[in-house]
Amino acid sequence: MAKRVEKDAASDSELVGRCLQGDEAAWSELIGRYQRLVYSVAYALCPDPDDTADVFQATCLDLYKGLPLLRDIKALPAWLITVTRRRSIAVLRARIPTSNSDEDMEELGQAHDVIQAIEHEHAIERALEQLPDRCRALINLLYFSQNQPTYQEISDKLGIPVPSIGPTRARCLDKLKKILT
Repeated sequence: MAKRVEKDAASDSELVGRCLQGDEAAWSELIGRYQRLVYSVAYALCPDPDDTADVFQATCLDLYKGLPLLRDIKALPAWLITVTRRRSIAVLRARIPTSNSDEDMEELGQAHDVIQAIEHEHAIERALEQLPDRCRALINLLYFSQNQPTYQEISDKLGIPVPSIGPTRARCLDKLKKILT
């Protein structure tokens, strides 16, 4: 399982290396990979679409400038969250003239909780990408499918005997837990 984690980190490392060599396709892929994360954090703090877009652009510019200085590629998601949060707060402060009211502080505290949830969700998504296809498909059907398929429907779709779905689910969740820790 550790190989899969290293493989994922290596693909980020490879992308960053290619970006540093001026590869525009790698830059597009890197931005595409983290676009949703950056937008989610920006939107949590700055729900105005124009502000969110401004924060996204500023964060991308910071990434472009800071990429050569990034020492640990595995820290890239956390770095992006921090930069996005700082950029968002700067946009909010520019809109609110020197106000540190209790309401503003409470809103920032609530936004912090939302950002933590976004960060957690992003970590789960990345971990799910590292699971074998069969586990990922099973977990998606069991936990993320809107129509809540029955075990028989899952069996038909994945070719897993109905009595094996529970034990397979347990093994897949254990793999996911190991990846997350």
